[in-house]
Amino acid sequence: MNRISLLLAMMAVLSGCQTMGPEQASTGRSIYSGNNSLLYQVQKQASSPDQAMQIAAMAYQAGDLDQSLFQYLRAIELDPKRYAALVWVGRIHRERGNIPLAEMAFSDVLKNEPENIEALAEMGLLHLAKRNHEGAQELLVKALSLDQRRLGNGKSESLPGVSELKVDSQSPLKVYNGLGVLADLRNDFPLSEAYYRLAMLIEPRSGLVQNSLGYSYYLAGQWSEAERTYQRGIGYDASYQPLWRNYGLLLTRMERYEEALSAFEQIENRAHASNDVGYICLVEGKLDVAEQFFRSAIEQSPAHYAVAWENLNRIQQIRRIRQLGASQAAVDAVASVPEVEVTAVAAP
Repeated sequence: MNRISLLLAMMAVLSGCQTMGPEQASTGRSIYSGNNSLLYQVQKQASSPDQAMQIAAMAYQAGDLDQSLFQYLRAIELDPKRYAALVWVGRIHRERGNIPLAEMAFSDVLKNEPENIEALAEMGLLHLAKRNHEGAQELLVKALSLDQRRLGNGKSESLPGVSELKVDSQSPLKVYNGLGVLADLRNDFPLSEAYYRLAMLIEPRSGLVQNSLGYSYYLAGQWSEAERTYQRGIGYDASYQPLWRNYGLLLTRMERYEEALSAFEQIENRAHASNDVGYICLVEGKLDVAEQFFRSAIEQSPAHYAVAWENLNRIQQIRRIRQLGASQAAVDAVASVPEVEVTAVAAP
């Protein structure tokens, strides 16, 4: 079985689809049944690779990932060397959390086209998400080198310095953004900002890049700059949830609690927002404030909001630990790190 067939087979298992009968299964695509299946729609609608790609792109924009996935697979079936379609297959699996299938798709592209910038970028970002920073750096730098070669920048084997890098609208946004995130992880904030500035030249109104830059400012302690950057990003793309989450984190750290609640409520209900604000306060050691927000979360959702009760129990544990005169390390073991989000990956 080739790798594309394996993708189809594994996808069928993961999505829990029923197989067709023996006669239909002999076609090699036995993962849906009935004339209303997506497979039937693919076979009926797409008669050429270009047509399948076009239908897949429209389905993706409409949020129909099933249809989009199968149309991209149909394009590959019609043209096995249509590696752009296979990159999209990997992206959709990544969005769904099917990381082994995503890696399989990207690996197959790179096996056949080692200098495919999009596949290098996607594989690099998968390594970044898995905290394999060295592997991510290697792949993203290779993608950056190929982009610089395309732009005719650099005459030697070594890359130009970041201040000498060139970009245009065709440069891979996520490569430059991802390298910025890696620089942030090394606390090299001037370098990360330089990468984010390059990313903004590629796509000036990117919510992804504004979120990354804002979080970089936050990490560097430049909270006013972080606030302005988050606000600008929200103005560009108010639907990009990580912006609201990180903005809520920042506002909570600034003790602007009502504004923080409002930010979190853009992406979750009031009870969840109250719990999130309380949790950040808990980690900061502001136990009385945290308790108020946890109790508020419980009042708003007493039947099912068990997580707020768990956090209240954490507060009681920390108070007992403090009364016993235990170390701060013991307190930290009870209060874990708050949930924040900075991502190098945007919807393709």
